[in-house]
Amino acid sequence: MLQTPSNLTRFKHLGLALSIFYLLYNLTTVYSVSLYTLYPSQIHNLATPFDSIIPFIPAMIVPYSWSLVLFVISFFLVRTSIQLSLLFYRLILATVFACLIFYLYPARFSYNRPTPDDWTQFGYQFLQLVDKPFNQLPSLHVSYAMLLGVSLWDVVASKKRWVLMLYRLLLTGICTLIALSTVLTYQHHLLDMFGGAVLAFTVLILSNRIRNALVIKHLTLGVIGFLLIAIAGFYFANMSMIAFESIEPLALIIASYWLISFTMLALAYQQDKPIRDIRWFQKSSSGRLTVYTWMKFAPIIIIYNGMSFLGQWYFKVFSKSQKYSLTPYAINDKVKVVASPRLMQTDLSSHLTYWLFVSSSLELRSPLESNRTSVHYQIIVVDLAAEISSHAHNLEIAANGSMNAIVHYLYLPLLDLQPLNDVSLQDYINLFKQIEALIQSAETQPITANNESWVEGSQVEGSLITLINFHCVMGLSRSIGVQVLYLLYCGTLTVYNYQSWIEQHYPHAHLKDAYLPKSLVETIANYESVTSLTAS
Repeated sequence: MLQTPSNLTRFKHLGLALSIFYLLYNLTTVYSVSLYTLYPSQIHNLATPFDSIIPFIPAMIVPYSWSLVLFVISFFLVRTSIQLSLLFYRLILATVFACLIFYLYPARFSYNRPTPDDWTQFGYQFLQLVDKPFNQLPSLHVSYAMLLGVSLWDVVASKKRWVLMLYRLLLTGICTLIALSTVLTYQHHLLDMFGGAVLAFTVLILSNRIRNALVIKHLTLGVIGFLLIAIAGFYFANMSMIAFESIEPLALIIASYWLISFTMLALAYQQDKPIRDIRWFQKSSSGRLTVYTWMKFAPIIIIYNGMSFLGQWYFKVFSKSQKYSLTPYAINDKVKVVASPRLMQTDLSSHLTYWLFVSSSLELRSPLESNRTSVHYQIIVVDLAAEISSHAHNLEIAANGSMNAIVHYLYLPLLDLQPLNDVSLQDYINLFKQIEALIQSAETQPITANNESWVEGSQVEGSLITLINFHCVMGLSRSIGVQVLYLLYCGTLTVYNYQSWIEQHYPHAHLKDAYLPKSLVETIANYESVTSLTAS
């Protein structure tokens, strides 16, 4: 059954689409006006001999104004969530691509528009205030008209053929008049119309292949950042009181790097079920992002480091009433699992002490007291955060300080907000088998005083407890989601009780079906593992 979007969802999509349009369109308009004032030769003239024979028809200001009206009401005419998403994708892509072209190839309308002396003069006076004769190629009026026409083509569900034909004829007429009005009101040239049509066709092809809104999000952030940085450099170089000639090319280099980095990130989100640590976010064996990864994604990594810092601060403040809110869950008497955000170095020792010693039903023992016992600990860190370095290295330092503990590091890179079914089933199974292998090998390996895995002075014989720590950047969605899949794989959870388990152990988690699909849960739960922890 097709889902009908709520009015709140429609308003959110409309508000975001309008905000992006007004931000980028006005930004490029201001830039073009300033460029024309300072360097008029850098503004292009797109008039052709055919443009000179096109008449000026004042009344066409009416269909020209329909574009904004149709833009707004289209978000409330589409019937399904899929139609709304496609409409949103198309309009956002058209806006960001067009504004990028406006900056790279600034153009100005070449003719002087006659001044109407009839009822249409007020419309043209208003048009002159809000829409300067720049941002010419491509014509967004033409692009929007075509994209809206295609997006609204199937919104009428009448079984009567004549009603459907009448609606589509009316829609085609409105969109055609909007497109023609761009040249008949002397707002655009013929090449602008052609460019708008080419842009619309390009967007229609791309929008049908875009996997999700995250691709659009990062493309949009890339273009917004590029335009803001590049245009800011232009203003500092040409219009500030202290002008530096080198500022503009430097800003353009930084802006281009920003755009390339976010475009690569969008391509990473566009990939279907890849292993991303090879092609995109590489890390060392200790969980640190490599220099090569920094070279590709420095803007994103810096942003996520800031987000991680804020997330850690929020986590500490949020957990004041319950200092250690993340309590490990015991699969059996030897294996515990816990999901966490990426932890600060200053917090690792206290969390580790709590996870290993205090969280159990045993009496509280200090790390020094534990060293005198025959209990040893194995910590398996499962890093799910592609965009930021893991806390595994610092956790190993904390574990080696005063505990009989060894740390293993595993990496399954998941991009932020990436649905968990974007990872192939085999990647999950390989991860879970790696965890099982580490647990089983540690259980069969004799613990000796000379074993470098354990701190000096530990007893020759003893038991082993394994702690599995799933962690991501700042939130818990990735960590909890993959932990749930692992517990389903082990047989500890089932498709019937995993949701209630999440509500009980992580009541503040936000794991919607779109992020942790029921189909993936069922597939993992039904997977026949060769070995099972619950059987041990």
